[in-house]
Amino acid sequence: MSAPQTDHDRALAALRALRGTCTAAIDALQQPSTAEQFSILASRPTLAVIHKDFQSLLTLIYTSTTKVTLVLRPTEPAPNAALAPIRDLGTSITSLATCATLFHLYGTTLASETRLLASDVIEAVRSLTIMFVEDAGGDYLVRTGAVHDMVEKARRELPADNIAAVRKRWRADRGMLEDSLEEINAMVEDAGEGEDDMDDEWDELGFGSTKKMSGDELERTKKTQPLVRFITLFHKRVVPDVLGRLSNPPPDPDALNQALDALPSLSKSVVVALEEVVAALYAPQRPAALAASISTLVSTIHAVHTSVIVDILLPPADLERAMGALSMDSSKGGGEKAAKDPRKWFESCLAQIDKLHDQVNNGTS
Repeated sequence: MSAPQTDHDRALAALRALRGTCTAAIDALQQPSTAEQFSILASRPTLAVIHKDFQSLLTLIYTSTTKVTLVLRPTEPAPNAALAPIRDLGTSITSLATCATLFHLYGTTLASETRLLASDVIEAVRSLTIMFVEDAGGDYLVRTGAVHDMVEKARRELPADNIAAVRKRWRADRGMLEDSLEEINAMVEDAGEGEDDMDDEWDELGFGSTKKMSGDELERTKKTQPLVRFITLFHKRVVPDVLGRLSNPPPDPDALNQALDALPSLSKSVVVALEEVVAALYAPQRPAALAASISTLVSTIHAVHTSVIVDILLPPADLERAMGALSMDSSKGGGEKAAKDPRKWFESCLAQIDKLHDQVNNGTS
């Protein structure tokens, strides 16, 4: 006859079940969404409702986690009192994962951002649970703090909509592009300096020495520098001139989200292509490889241009002016300052990029 379960045994079993719930929720969040998942919904919930539910679930997870750690702290454990908050925590974890998938209805980029935030919260809860199961709660204050931090991060960083989610990705990539441009600037600035006396020591540590550029290599780098500067500027202007001008709710949300969701991968392609150019600029340069990497970079910015110069993302200037005129005070007459045309700016910038590309090709051939 087996010995009856103690409160400690029941608490451990509940914690193990919670660990399994967390693992299953994380696995579910890593699976792609399909149309069939949402076909069973009686009605399509609004984005505002999904947002509110997500925030409420984060609050429940924060509160339940605090309750669990208070009653299971090693100095004064009360395992029987932990059963209810552990169950509540498991229910909230499952609901949070389900809620995160619903954001897919309003854009895949928004859904991806939300899934990542939810996964981070759930992973923090799983780590806390594992610590109680395997280490008797020895590090419970740190692990509890990690859950609270992840909940606060999710509250703070949850995008308002798909436009905000794409804008967040775009700005993060812009930072990496600016870092690459600074690296090229440093190459040009450092090219005139002498060899580092520490090169031998770097060699001994297995890092290798920094080879000084030849005159031809420096000239190629100088020609590439303004090209990269214009490409970085082109990318930067997408946020204020395209993503910053979009209305929400838009006239056709599904079409807008489809156009928006194409942008993050294009932006990432620009980042990767520029990193390849930077790598090819380091001495000793291989002109053919450098030329190929620069051509790829220019092609990626052309792809970005094609994707942003569409009516749903960037209406023609004539249409914008016509819409703006509807809200103008007719008593002002014709004295209003003419609005700038972002399309014209992007076209001019792209033309300058192509011109600089031709100049670089002449120097790398």
